[in-house]
Amino acid sequence: MIILQYVPDGIEDINDYYGNPREDDNWFNRNMIVAELPFDLRQSWNQRPISRFHAHKRVAAAMVDALMEIESYAGIGFLRKHNLDQWGGVYNDRNKRGGDVLSIHAYGAGIDYCPLLGPFGEPSRMPYFITRAFVRRGFINLWHYDGQHNQGAKSY
Repeated sequence: MIILQYVPDGIEDINDYYGNPREDDNWFNRNMIVAELPFDLRQSWNQRPISRFHAHKRVAAAMVDALMEIESYAGIGFLRKHNLDQWGGVYNDRNKRGGDVLSIHAYGAGIDYCPLLGPFGEPSRMPYFITRAFVRRGFINLWHYDGQHNQGAKSY
């Protein structure tokens, strides 16, 4: 199992650990990698298949490992039959909703999986085996108001 080596706590620690995308013109090239998914997922907004994604180099392997556990536990047939193969995304250069600070997605350190089961602002309906796969690797799940979201950061 691939576990996050460190989970930064708060914005200063996040910027120290992941770097600050807004203060370094070469940040993306030095920190982001393309990770291969262990199985194709469908983009939740258009149902097109996706086989890889951009993520911060410090979290990508743990994200892929969590997805491998999800597929191993349930099987791809079960995931597809129950729409548990929906991709929400990782990297997105944006601020938090309604805020003026960077989203953890701008660092490539947050993953949205099966958005319809845990949309922002609603309690999670995510199956436990999915949440467990990410939490076991050190990700923080925001189940109480953004259940689709798992992040490599605390207090943010």
